[in-house]
Amino acid sequence: MPINRREFESGEPEPSLLVTGFLRSNPDYAYTMEELVSEVASREVDLTVEEVQSILGFLEAKGTVESKTVHGVAYYIYRKVIGFRRP
Repeated sequence: MPINRREFESGEPEPSLLVTGFLRSNPDYAYTMEELVSEVASREVDLTVEEVQSILGFLEAKGTVESKTVHGVAYYIYRKVIGFRRP
C-alpha cells in the first residue's frame, strides 16, 4: 500500500545518514566508535557497535569518512572535499 509524502518523511531516518550528517556537521573533530554509537542513540536510533562499524566501513570505502588510530584508539572524521579535479 502506498504512503503519502508526510508519512514517508516522518519515517525512521537512515542510520548511515545520521552518522554522515553528524560527522559533516562537526568536520573539525574526530570521534570514536563508542561516541558515534552514543550520538546515534541520542537520536532514538538503537544500533550496535557492529552496525555502526559496518556503516563506517561503507562510508570509508566511499571516501566520505576517514579513520586513523591515535594513541591506540580508532577515530573517525568527515573527509572534507578540497575541490574538484578534472580528468
